[in-house]
Amino acid sequence: MRTIIIEDEDLTAEDLALTLKRLEPATHLCARLSSVKEAIAYFENPPEIDIIFSDIQLGDGESFDIFKAVQPQAPIVFCTAYNQYMLEAFQHFGLDYILKPFSDESIHRTLDKYRMLRQTFNKSALDMVNAVDQPAKLPDGRKKSLIVIHGDKIIPIQLQDIALCYIEYENVFVKTHTGKEYIVNKSLEEMEHLLGADFFRVNRQHILKRDTIAFANMTLSRKLVLTLHVEHPIKISVSKEKYHTFIQWLEG
Repeated sequence: MRTIIIEDEDLTAEDLALTLKRLEPATHLCARLSSVKEAIAYFENPPEIDIIFSDIQLGDGESFDIFKAVQPQAPIVFCTAYNQYMLEAFQHFGLDYILKPFSDESIHRTLDKYRMLRQTFNKSALDMVNAVDQPAKLPDGRKKSLIVIHGDKIIPIQLQDIALCYIEYENVFVKTHTGKEYIVNKSLEEMEHLLGADFFRVNRQHILKRDTIAFANMTLSRKLVLTLHVEHPIKISVSKEKYHTFIQWLEG
């Protein structure tokens, strides 16, 4: 869950980030913004995000000024010590309205609301995707692209642009050569079948494309530890049982 926090109080922002991580381990904090000016500049070219948690009263204005200036790219949870802003909050793409000081219970309810909204939207979006023509296929019948749902966007990802595929917190993600990540509505086994011979499942969690691999180091236990051309926070290794098959595949 890619998250933005807009909050000008350091302790409150840190407490919220820790609470989100505790209640939803898949939370990734993309940015913490502390002013209207900083947020407007950031959202002019934002990364892919899933949800925004925003204080209303900031040092240089109200956060509503942000979303009057730029189109929000995700649902917003407004967090404030005052209840008089509730109507205006829901006029600005507000998913929820949390009164400070927030509690685990209030954040948990908001996350449940977000998951329900996302599940409902993704199902509707996938129904639309399944209703349109199938994407163009290669001569051997394999698809050339993969459809992913991100927020309100239906995005075709070219298979040749995928660098790796992995599981995290029971969700399956693809990462492109440019470092962009998307959740997919498929199992890793389905992805393994879809991606074809240029990809190899090196372990239970990761499928890699051949040209994603920069080099491999052999450990004392005869495992191969891989270094990639793209940034990835998890160290990826190949078990000794797959060593010979992996080397043959790597040779092409």
